[in-house]
Amino acid sequence: MDGFAQRPLLAEALAAFGRPAAIVDLETTGGSFDTDRITEIAFLRFDGRTVSRYHSLVNPQRPIPPFVRSLTGIGDETVAGSPLFADLAQELLPLLRGCILLAHNSKFDYTFLRREFARCGLAFAAPTLCTVQLSRRLYPQFYKHSLESIIERHGIAAKSRHRAEDDVRAVADYLETALREQGSATFAAHASALVRPKPPAALPADLEQAFHALSDGCGAVLWLDGENRPLHLAAYRHTFSEAAHWLAVSEQAQQAASLRFLPAAGPLHALALKAQLAEQYVCRPSEKPAAAAVPEYLTVRLRSDGHGCVRAKLERLSDGLSAERPYGLFPNKKAAKRALSEWARACGLCPKRLDILPQSHPRGIPCPAAISGGCACLSDGLETHNRRAAEAAHFLPVTGWGRAHTLEITETDAAAGMRVSFVCSGGAMRLADGLWYFDHSLPALLKEKFKKERHNIRICAADGALHGA
Repeated sequence: MDGFAQRPLLAEALAAFGRPAAIVDLETTGGSFDTDRITEIAFLRFDGRTVSRYHSLVNPQRPIPPFVRSLTGIGDETVAGSPLFADLAQELLPLLRGCILLAHNSKFDYTFLRREFARCGLAFAAPTLCTVQLSRRLYPQFYKHSLESIIERHGIAAKSRHRAEDDVRAVADYLETALREQGSATFAAHASALVRPKPPAALPADLEQAFHALSDGCGAVLWLDGENRPLHLAAYRHTFSEAAHWLAVSEQAQQAASLRFLPAAGPLHALALKAQLAEQYVCRPSEKPAAAAVPEYLTVRLRSDGHGCVRAKLERLSDGLSAERPYGLFPNKKAAKRALSEWARACGLCPKRLDILPQSHPRGIPCPAAISGGCACLSDGLETHNRRAAEAAHFLPVTGWGRAHTLEITETDAAAGMRVSFVCSGGAMRLADGLWYFDHSLPALLKEKFKKERHNIRICAADGALHGA
């Protein structure tokens, strides 16, 4: 039996969280979240004075390596007739959704669960409490906090190690022992501090249900008030965690009554979905960090001077949609003017016709490039100048990630079966309807993509051809 009477201190301590809690353990074919799969799942679920247990072997649909078989005793023949995770998912989801998940190295168990649910087309996220970290806090005098060390140190009876059901019982017995030795107040203080993310306080029923139905992957969330009016719109990388934080710190959260969530393949896709929701709901600008922390960017627009000559004009890039493609991205006027001068010289364009000469340059005096004999205005008519300026605009640099002018970036969420590509230029992204979207978070994201994910990027040359990055 694994009821309340067997671990009364633990049941009382977990009930203090005000929501169900589950001590979870998984066995898997290995340690890769992408390629390995679950072979066994077990948990004890505490809901007030009710304690229930769950256990099942799982067919991973792939060979179990000899090392794992030797460690766990679970081989291919052990799971041959067992259900697939997809067969268990609808049964498991309501038991685990809304719970605080406790596990020894909770990141491992939580991530495997989240990925397995995603492969079934189901969003899953939950607050977690790592019992390794809890042991370090409760018993700082000890160096080792593996489950083996804890079992030995506290004299806990464990029938079989590296089997999910027995490991769950061992963790539960350890927590009961820690409560008896350390006291409920000390236990509660450390346990509460380690829950990530912090579960929000009482929410309206619809919002509570929608919040716990979020995934912890990328996505866009639109928060709505009681009259279905937009309150706040955001693109998230870790939706459940970041949504929990917003609920905890934002004054607007007190008015939130419901939400709309669109899952994304990656952070770029999340921003595209944010733009989609903004257009659909005609949202006012979202909350931003303090003004000093939000960078402001400039770009170049090609404008006619009214007499048939194209000028290169600096304009501030604002969050939102635009029919015009931005050219170049600059953090300030000084950097933009320096880049424009270098661009005109490298492309053989007339700085005077482009109207990018310093204000101190005397009127009526030829531009320096013309005086030195290296200016295209000596041979080009206005039509040629305009055409060459438009062609060269693609080569204006983007601050932070250099002269990779136009990029096609692909994002993939293999577990959820999503793959999307975006064309990005001048720090903005082109959406499916041909409009260009800019967000103040995009430049840093594009810089990160270019540095870390070149295998997912192709560079577009001036002629429109795409080449590997």
